[in-house]
Amino acid sequence: MISEWKKIEKKQFAPIYLIIGTEDYIINETKKRLVAGILDTEDTDFNYANFDLEETAIEQVVEEAETIPFFGDRRLIIASNPTFLTTEKTKSKIEHRTVRLEDYLNEPVDYSILVFIARVEKLDERKKLTKLIKKQATIIDAKRPNEAELRKWLQGVSNINEFQMDNAATDRLIELTGGQLTTAMNELDKLMLYKLEERAIYTSDVESLVVRSLEQNIFLLLDKMIALDISGALSIYYDLLKQKEEPIKILALIASQFRLLTQIKLLEKQGFSQQQVAQKLKVHPFRVKVGARQAKSFSYHELTMTLEKLAQMDFEMKTGYGDKAQKLEWFLFSLQDQRKIQRMN
Repeated sequence: MISEWKKIEKKQFAPIYLIIGTEDYIINETKKRLVAGILDTEDTDFNYANFDLEETAIEQVVEEAETIPFFGDRRLIIASNPTFLTTEKTKSKIEHRTVRLEDYLNEPVDYSILVFIARVEKLDERKKLTKLIKKQATIIDAKRPNEAELRKWLQGVSNINEFQMDNAATDRLIELTGGQLTTAMNELDKLMLYKLEERAIYTSDVESLVVRSLEQNIFLLLDKMIALDISGALSIYYDLLKQKEEPIKILALIASQFRLLTQIKLLEKQGFSQQQVAQKLKVHPFRVKVGARQAKSFSYHELTMTLEKLAQMDFEMKTGYGDKAQKLEWFLFSLQDQRKIQRMN
């Protein structure tokens, strides 16, 4: 996909693009590069159209693509949500005359760039139209990268911008952004701006500048508890309270993470790999990697018992029994005692 971006920068455009995947960064970056490469500022209003195919029939999109440009050389037409290429159900009552699209795909005009954006993991390969568009279009894969791909991506962007960022800093950036490309790229942009003069990014920079999401703070809190660092866990918890996070919301996220650890533990016992677990549970592979590491510190019985405690706490919080903030403190201390007992055994 980076090779296709380079072609776009050189104004080597394909007549039809098909973007497949759910990674917002890749989708938005591709759109941005196409707009910048194809359109001049003064003719954007005349030669740019953006359609949602759940609201607009495909024949209108084709008609727009066949319209000759005004005051410019090319037109850019973007059409999102082509559900007629997927197995997804839609509530839209729009009927698409896809024969018009088939005709266009076989003979696209040379003055319009037509871009389809399918925010799905894959298309319905059984359909004749899917086979035709994949044959005629330039495909841009917008799937979420795995950890190795994300590491290569971040270090590649750093190198292109003439920055040095070692593996430790890259890994910490991935960890703190939950393996999410869009978030990681936003944070990398911020890091490069901050270190513009030095042009080197270290782990300490990542630690001090990258904003942790609430979910990432929960991961870190559990890591502290597993390491029997109760003061570290409480420090994170108190910081969350200072940020006006509700104890019941923090509890729900802790319970969600323990539920994930329990599922991972069970599936790993059944012989599933981490990649298979991620696919089966429909969660990001990086979450499974972190969860698998955390799950090693608990037996399956301990995890189920902890979930029962959390469910009881949730009930008590929702029924107004006791102080909510204090209940989570007690939970952290009880989990620390549980971990100490396990280590002694």
